Amino acid sequence: MTDVFNGKIAIVTGGTSGIGYAVSEELLKRGATVWVIGSRKESVEKAKVSLAAYTKAKFAAADVTVAEDVKRVIDTCVKEDTRIDYLFNNAGILKANPIEESTLDDWKEIVDINLWGVIHGVHYALPVMLAQKGGHIVNTSSGDGLFGMPYVAMYVTTKFAIVGLTESLYYEYEPRNIAFTVFCPGNVATPIFKGVVDTPKDVIPVEEAVRALLDGVEKKERLVVVPESIKTLVEEMNRNPAYKDQVLRDIVKNSQQS
Repeated sequence: MTDVFNGKIAIVTGGTSGIGYAVSEELLKRGATVWVIGSRKESVEKAKVSLAAYTKAKFAAADVTVAEDVKRVIDTCVKEDTRIDYLFNNAGILKANPIEESTLDDWKEIVDINLWGVIHGVHYALPVMLAQKGGHIVNTSSGDGLFGMPYVAMYVTTKFAIVGLTESLYYEYEPRNIAFTVFCPGNVATPIFKGVVDTPKDVIPVEEAVRALLDGVEKKERLVVVPESIKTLVEEMNRNPAYKDQVLRDIVKNSQQS
């Protein structure tokens, strides 16, 4: 562990639960001032209690689908702390509806949260970072943002978009000292697995996933993938299109048999 984050200012959306909460706590442990952002006042108040030991923790409720909410958080952070060193666009939801059972409202909800939430964060934080001549934006995608996983097409659509957006901006803004990282977690032990009987064998503790993410952010890596099994799978798929085709066909076949 290094002191890279010590004294830095960070904003974490979706910061009151799951990966976002773990990122917030780890950054606080490493000496950062962290704005922990949740979508509901109730979740923010709960996080205030559980993170009360950290004097550098700050909190706000904001709906990332609402541009004005995101702007308010960015403006407040800059007013109070004068800068933003890191923005973690982490807020997101999972919808596993079959497409034929999905409504346009389902589409709008997941696109608004997963994609527009990231766009809003980038839109309002980037001018701040350009003005201060440095900064780092981290966008959470998914392992499913790296290949077309069947049965979660709506989710995959948003997560693919985040990967493409981040890769484009990584190269565009690298010469201007603005770093971009896209985080693609696979099976991580967050509340999403609570009550699930058949927990995936490769699920990893959220703390392990967050350490890998922050290690990658320290190195200004463009892409961070966890766990190692997902990283290996994606690398093999990229090397061997026939293998990728078979893997995805087997997912459909096994799902139909279960």
